[in-house]
Amino acid sequence: MLRQIVKRITNNFGLKILAVVFASVLWLAVVNIDDPTTTKSFTVTVGVENSDYLTGIGKYYEIINNSSTITFKVSGKRSYLERMSNSDFKATADLELIENLERVPVEITPQRYGGYVTVSSKIYYLELKVEDLVSKPFVISVETEGKVADQHDLGETSVSPTLLRVMGPASVIERIEKVAATVNVEGMSQDITDSVIPVLYDKDGNEVDTKDLTYNIQNVMVSVKVLDTKEVALNFQTTGTLGDGYEYVGIEYHPQTVLVKGMSAVLNTVNDITVPKEVLDLTNATDNIEKEVDISSYLPSGVSLVDSSQAKVSVVVKIERHEQRQFKMPTANITVKNLGFKYHAKFLANEVKVELEGLPSDLEKLDAETLTGSIDVAGMTEGEHTVSLELNLDSKFNQVRNATVTVNIVLADEDQEEDSGGSEEPDEGESGSGTSGGSGNGGSQSGAGDTDSAGGLSGTGVSGPIGGAWSNLVTEKPEDRRLLGIE
Repeated sequence: MLRQIVKRITNNFGLKILAVVFASVLWLAVVNIDDPTTTKSFTVTVGVENSDYLTGIGKYYEIINNSSTITFKVSGKRSYLERMSNSDFKATADLELIENLERVPVEITPQRYGGYVTVSSKIYYLELKVEDLVSKPFVISVETEGKVADQHDLGETSVSPTLLRVMGPASVIERIEKVAATVNVEGMSQDITDSVIPVLYDKDGNEVDTKDLTYNIQNVMVSVKVLDTKEVALNFQTTGTLGDGYEYVGIEYHPQTVLVKGMSAVLNTVNDITVPKEVLDLTNATDNIEKEVDISSYLPSGVSLVDSSQAKVSVVVKIERHEQRQFKMPTANITVKNLGFKYHAKFLANEVKVELEGLPSDLEKLDAETLTGSIDVAGMTEGEHTVSLELNLDSKFNQVRNATVTVNIVLADEDQEEDSGGSEEPDEGESGSGTSGGSGNGGSQSGAGDTDSAGGLSGTGVSGPIGGAWSNLVTEKPEDRRLLGIE
């Protein structure tokens, strides 16, 4: 039986072998016709390995030119390729293999059918921009938005911690101009404390993109004091002596009041801001003094300006030069002092020239008719006398030089006789024009109305020493004149 089987197998053995080979070739041909070798493209995102390598050497990298996504070709049987997708491939770039700090070769590995497909031999690269990695601290400033309640203003602000350390690429760090923590104070009348995220700004006030940056802290605590406000006046004082012929006439300054802020307990004690007199020294000044004074250094402790621009105050100290002007003063306005009771005094002129010094504006307003003065004729007897005139001047004026007036002193009896002879019907109590009578006790008499003393009161019938006494009484006490029926 076995022999028959062997015989059948070996019978025409060559033909049978040839048939098997032909069948195999035919099978391969059929397979190749139905499942040929082909090529297909895939796209994947490159993964980065050993990313801390560059960080470890103080470098920062950024993937450029969209090289983090690559497209590659894979060859293989169509039956395999059709069953594969992008996720069946892995692309990695090991940063330790970086070339010239510019690019890293990418290795592509099939995750399925690795023995049946072949990835293109082309070398792909991950392109990088590498720069120094910088760590820099920034002082955190406090900023506010909104407006506090009326009659209040912002006081001191504080932040904790005060520094923010930022790490990132040098090109980004260089753009940072400031770091600010902003708190809203709208309508606030009490102190504020809040947790705030710091924000980075460039020199143009724009926020800096922080996606490539890292911080040592995320939030800070901000405190803002809210103070009371008060409007107070400024008070300037002066010192020093002006030169002869010059006068201080006033001071002008702007602003005249400033708005200050502080704790209510402190503001209640502040009524004005006084600038020391040493700041405005007028010694030997001959013209206006113009000066800009910084008042901030003269504010009481715990008080500050609401508007810092008001710290500079423009001050003008006005100084004017005196002028000299001549006036004609009526002699009728001159009082005669210490004239003996038996004498009368008569001025030889109706006016006397006096020269005064003062501010031009004051001299312009002065009416000569209002000037008064006196002369002292103590011990003088009959005859003409030139006597110094003492003016009764307002403090605005000074007498430039001594003025004199000529007066004629005559006996009262002689004066009466002259008056009687010159008029047949004299009025009661009337005497000659421009005459002054003496008083029994040396008192003064006005030259505007004449009074007889030694020979008695004119028109009264009182004579002798008693007349002098009556003259004094009548002159000094007008009410007694009425009681005696003289007026």
